[in-house]
Amino acid sequence: MYNHELISLCIIDDIKSVVDGLTAINWAEHGIRVEGVSTNGVDGLELISRVQPDLIITDIRMPRMDGLTMVRSILGQNQTCKIIIISGYADFDYAQQAVQLGAFNFVVKPFTEEEIMDAVLQAKEQIIQERSKLLSLREMEIKLRESMPVLRQEYFALLVSHRTPWEQAVKRWDFLGINLEHTGFVVLLIEIDKFQEQISDYSVHEVELIRFSLHNITEETITEHTRCVVFRARHNRFLAVMNDSKFLNPTELAEYVCRNIERYTKFTVSVGVGGRVEQTSELPDSYRQADRALAYHLFTEGNTAIAYDELPMTGRQEPFALEYKDELLLALRSGNSQRAEVILADISVSLQAMVSHSNPDYLLSLYDELAASAIRSFYELVPFPDVQPLVLHFKTIRGNAGLPLSVLEQQLLTLCRGGAELVRGNSLSDGQRIIYESLNYIKGRLSHDVTVTECAAHVHLSNSYFSSLFKKVTGMTVTQYVTSEKIHKAKRLLVEGIPVQEVAASVGYEERRYFSEMFKKITGMTPSEFRAGYHPGTTNDKRQ
Repeated sequence: MYNHELISLCIIDDIKSVVDGLTAINWAEHGIRVEGVSTNGVDGLELISRVQPDLIITDIRMPRMDGLTMVRSILGQNQTCKIIIISGYADFDYAQQAVQLGAFNFVVKPFTEEEIMDAVLQAKEQIIQERSKLLSLREMEIKLRESMPVLRQEYFALLVSHRTPWEQAVKRWDFLGINLEHTGFVVLLIEIDKFQEQISDYSVHEVELIRFSLHNITEETITEHTRCVVFRARHNRFLAVMNDSKFLNPTELAEYVCRNIERYTKFTVSVGVGGRVEQTSELPDSYRQADRALAYHLFTEGNTAIAYDELPMTGRQEPFALEYKDELLLALRSGNSQRAEVILADISVSLQAMVSHSNPDYLLSLYDELAASAIRSFYELVPFPDVQPLVLHFKTIRGNAGLPLSVLEQQLLTLCRGGAELVRGNSLSDGQRIIYESLNYIKGRLSHDVTVTECAAHVHLSNSYFSSLFKKVTGMTVTQYVTSEKIHKAKRLLVEGIPVQEVAASVGYEERRYFSEMFKKITGMTPSEFRAGYHPGTTNDKRQ
């Protein structure tokens, strides 16, 4: 093991007694090892060249070489070497010249062991200080080299997030050794498909190896065709910033990445391809485009590349009927898992019909809204310890970005099916189930004049018992509940811009005036005043 406090020493003097006296000193107890001796300057210089000692003790005058010439030669070979000159009084000026040339110190003959040892230990202390500084510098250089990939990653994370002109970027660019042309870029955003599901049983070390291998395959694939920098964006994503390729367009190159990862691993990736930008300051534009393109993998099963330039140009999003949400929540609150499955199937069919002209973020928000509403219902009806494992499992899966629509549908179905069964097993009495079933019936007949008699008949109960049970479960009379639901539906239709007359008919009021009076009694506003609150500038209908 290297000992940075062990000093090597060579002794050169043409007087044998001086050499013998110096070598007899117990240098070892001071951490000094004698590597060799010589009796003339020429041989001494050859010894020094071969041994490369840390410290040299030499006479200033010796046969076959001038002392000053030897000092120049020694320091020319090894400038960190320390030279201690031993000389007589007659050579004092000569020794001073040697010190001016770079010798560390001189000792005048005759000298004692203490005098020579004092000079040697001073030289040793300086040698160790210089070594420590050098070791620190080398350690810093090693750490810097090791941290370069991380520094490049952090730098590019800033470049794709903040507009940075080339004049500001160039210094860090050169320091970090970035092997990219500074004009003409495309950003690829690469996501590992269903990553969290596949690694659930893996150790942290195994996960790191997987990510490392996918990173390498991505980098090697792209660098076969153009220069690039590939770095992690988060646990299941990579970013690639690449220059133009002479033979492949960016989407073709991204598809090569998909194929090579599928070929050499058991994983697949989805790639969002940003548009081409010219300057470093435009990298955030290409990154946002890549992120937008990646969102459209909601409609795929992964293992493909989608370019921003190929995305459909969508305008205003076609709204999705909220009745599905209300019906689903009723089924869940009544513990009717079969009815919930039917409703979710209907939702899936409706959404699939919208896919070709839908914004993926809109569909994701719909699923998140349905799931959040369902979870709130479960917390209200089921003891926390019973429902929490189901909710945590759903949130873990849903927390993974990049899940296709089919997986989201399946996870929501699992959540609703499990939650409905918990509701049925934990909190619903027979009376509650009957009333929740009647609520579903009422919601489907808001365009009619709903009566207590027909609701009671629907669930096979007498009018009086049904009315009493309904008030106990919901806290409202049947009439209050029906009116509340009618007004709620009317508000939604008014906000959507439906004419007042049509809104009145949709909620079972044949007389528009009677509807308007009822609406104002409950909300404090006429239908037109309510709508104007959401659509400023609309004209109030004076007949209301």
